[in-house]
Amino acid sequence: MKVNVEEESVVKKKISVTIPKERVDEEFKNAYKELNSKAKVKGFRQGKVPLHVLKQRFKEQVEADATENLFKSTYPDALTEADINPITYPKVDTEGAKEGEEFLYTASVEVLPEIQVADYKGIEVEKEKIKVSKKDVDAVIENFANSHATLETEEKDRSVKKDDIAIIDFKAFSGDEPLDGGEAEGYPLELGSKMFGEEFEKEIIGNKKDDQLEFEIDFPEDYKIDIFQGKKVKFNVTIKEIKVKKLPKIDDEFAKDMGQFESLDELVDDVKKRLTENETKRVEEDLKKRIMTQLIELNSFEIPDSLIEARSFDLIRNTETRLRSQGMSLEAIGSDPKQVMEMVKPQAIFDVKARIISDEIAKAEDIEATKEEAEERLKEDAAQSGMNFEELKESYETNNAWGELVYMIRSEKTLDFLTKVVNIKEVKKIKDDKAAVVD
Repeated sequence: MKVNVEEESVVKKKISVTIPKERVDEEFKNAYKELNSKAKVKGFRQGKVPLHVLKQRFKEQVEADATENLFKSTYPDALTEADINPITYPKVDTEGAKEGEEFLYTASVEVLPEIQVADYKGIEVEKEKIKVSKKDVDAVIENFANSHATLETEEKDRSVKKDDIAIIDFKAFSGDEPLDGGEAEGYPLELGSKMFGEEFEKEIIGNKKDDQLEFEIDFPEDYKIDIFQGKKVKFNVTIKEIKVKKLPKIDDEFAKDMGQFESLDELVDDVKKRLTENETKRVEEDLKKRIMTQLIELNSFEIPDSLIEARSFDLIRNTETRLRSQGMSLEAIGSDPKQVMEMVKPQAIFDVKARIISDEIAKAEDIEATKEEAEERLKEDAAQSGMNFEELKESYETNNAWGELVYMIRSEKTLDFLTKVVNIKEVKKIKDDKAAVVD
């Protein structure tokens, strides 16, 4: 067997294989022998059909079977001889096997690029200082107060203003035709929420209870409410009532109503603690992404199209799952499949390059993860989600999913390692990908 490798690119290889005619003839001999034991031909006993009759009747079938068998039996050895570890199924090109002739085929595959990651120790990376201000804490507590606000009817004879809740009846028309789903009674419109956009709110503000309004608004094609998209919509609106929010007093009693707190100080401390935890997590994740971004910029290499495509499909599936949880879909929001693929492609390229770089650093630094660590992680996940660990473990065994979890833990260890070997420059605030405000 002769094997030749043509490098179409760093990640694309074409393997040419030539099988000598002696091996081909042996395959045909065995194929006809097996066929003779099974073939039923009128006028001949089973197993006694002359070879020339078999060739006359079954030549094309035997050639197809011989082609498949020769490829399957030689391809693994060809990969070994060529020292190639493909990441895709081969794209095979051949004219097929013919008795008495050499058998030739080519197999085109993609492989991972061979890289050595440079400069991952000592690169300078900016990291935001973790800071939670009194303003941040106050904003959260004000949100708590807003969520516990009560609505009271405005007794004064006055006009609607921002932050009011206008209780309205409305009907929407496109031309003279009512829009399906464009009608409501007693709708609570919070002025300032921009639920129907600024123009709609401007028409309401300044009017009083029982006022009847008629106005038109041109909505853009990408407006968030699909029945209004790209239309000139006429609205008939009646202001039925004006309500105002009454916020609770933020004191010790308010804190007690919020949960296991005895005082406002305890609530403030708890909010600050949670904000600090969240901010710490955000800053650490941002640091790891910035490290990887720099490493991708410093190490230029080609990546297989198949990995980009696979990762793109993963990202799209994740998006579809998230949309379904919100009662939406890509089709419902008018996304074209080709546009979505192009939209996620840059992220897919980043993810694939990050994975390859992470793998190479893990190999260079002997960073490993074990199934035992994966089981411990699964126990933690089960405890947090309230799921049964043994059932979850059984699911992982059944679906052979341990490998991906072990891989994920190794990747996390690799990123943690990188945060310890880079030079971190702490800054107050990172303004963009290149600049920061230095303290």
